[in-house]
Amino acid sequence: MISLFQAFNDHSLAFFVFAAISVIIVGISKSGFGAGLGVLSLPLMASQSSIHEALAILLPLLIAIDLVGLQRFFRNADWRILKLILLPAAFGMLLGYLFFSAITPQILSLSIGIFTLLFLVQSLVMSRLDLKQSKPSPWLGRLMGGVSGFTSFIAHIGGPPITVYMLREKVLPIVYTSTLGIFFTFINFGKLVPYAYLDLLNFKQLATSILLLPLVPVGVYCGFYLANKISVKWYYIIVQFFLLIASIKLIADGLYA
Repeated sequence: MISLFQAFNDHSLAFFVFAAISVIIVGISKSGFGAGLGVLSLPLMASQSSIHEALAILLPLLIAIDLVGLQRFFRNADWRILKLILLPAAFGMLLGYLFFSAITPQILSLSIGIFTLLFLVQSLVMSRLDLKQSKPSPWLGRLMGGVSGFTSFIAHIGGPPITVYMLREKVLPIVYTSTLGIFFTFINFGKLVPYAYLDLLNFKQLATSILLLPLVPVGVYCGFYLANKISVKWYYIIVQFFLLIASIKLIADGLYA
């Protein structure tokens, strides 16, 4: 079994710098503050390794991040929303497994970026029209849940699609973060067996994940702190801002990678 020391020596200093930034970013994003920011984590880490290695290293860290806030998530999650989106997410993960080798990262990034940008524009237009009492959209919840399960399996970028739906729900920040926390706990645990079957997980990558593990609570609690210090109005403005940045980044990756 590979040792932590060997795992450290197998990577460059640049890798650990970028990996540390990636883990803190995804921790902040997973706590709910700046949703969409997490899409930057995989490209950052993959810039110093292969995409498959980055996927494998990040998965145990994503699960660890989920577990850090799990008790809080259970207390505050909206289970009505979760009942709507979890089953479609499982179906989306199955499609992700079936199409894992057939879809290039460039096509995936471009598609998600355009898709997210269009729905963000729709959300902004509706808010300008003062549609404060927008009707619930179960069809959108199921669609975004499925898309999120698919994109999360393929590239750990499930945040933007499901955020598009959550923005319409207009729930309190604590409910928003907790609902997505439970949602992604379900998804990330669900990836373990398929990832192992696809030969993405090995002891070397697990050892690297363990080396980065101390950074997990740093990102999560930074996100929790920021989310609790701002108003609901500004919270959603910031979420939309990072979602816009994420969509532009994904489109750029798809066009120019």
